[in-house]
Amino acid sequence: MNVKGVDIGSGQPKVVVSFSNHSKETVDEEIKGVLDNPSAVDIVEIRSDAFDALSHEAHLELVNHIIDKLEDYPILYTYRTQSEGGKGQKTAVEYESLLNSVLDQCDIQLIDIEFFMYEDIVDALVEKAKRKGILVVLSQHDFRDTPDFDEIMATYKDMHERGGDILKLAYNPADGRDVLSILTAVHDARQQLKCQVVGISMGELGKITRVAGGVFGSCLTYGYISHKAAPGQFHVQDLKNNLQIFE
Repeated sequence: MNVKGVDIGSGQPKVVVSFSNHSKETVDEEIKGVLDNPSAVDIVEIRSDAFDALSHEAHLELVNHIIDKLEDYPILYTYRTQSEGGKGQKTAVEYESLLNSVLDQCDIQLIDIEFFMYEDIVDALVEKAKRKGILVVLSQHDFRDTPDFDEIMATYKDMHERGGDILKLAYNPADGRDVLSILTAVHDARQQLKCQVVGISMGELGKITRVAGGVFGSCLTYGYISHKAAPGQFHVQDLKNNLQIFE
């Protein structure tokens, strides 16, 4: 699974920097941060739920601005809804329209599609992305708790059957057993499904999953360049440094 020279799934987890600023001026600061730290970043994630105050056209213009400035990096487009920890408040119709426009008008390499938020439109978006040669990250984020192990495995299996290229689950842990549960599920899903998976335990308690997840099979780990996009995230340079421990 190679995109723009980045071999996802090979070697250490690839470091994804999440852009979470909301205007061209502040996004330009994040772009500069990436260009100033080229060895720390493998993939750029555009967290476009930060653009909700913009019009549809201005939203796409800002996405394309980032793509143009970071043409050497694989781009992951993500619109994270409020119920899954983001800022996005679009309806199902608006969400589908936006992602379809991005697939048609933006030169991205990966797209995040929320697996449970708008279930009835997932299949059509996955099919369209695949037709265009864009990798699909099927995701679920639960900031309330961590499901039991069997439920986590069932979700990975369902995501795989629905066509996800990368299966991403992120949960809020109550204790160390929850952290261990997601890491074990990552290991077993990678072995049983023979596909790319990501498992994150959020917050301070789950930080180990961001730096040691690759030992269990996670192919991506997410960090920030200026502002955290999720609880427990590391700065991308710290992520790269910590990953070297497991080489």
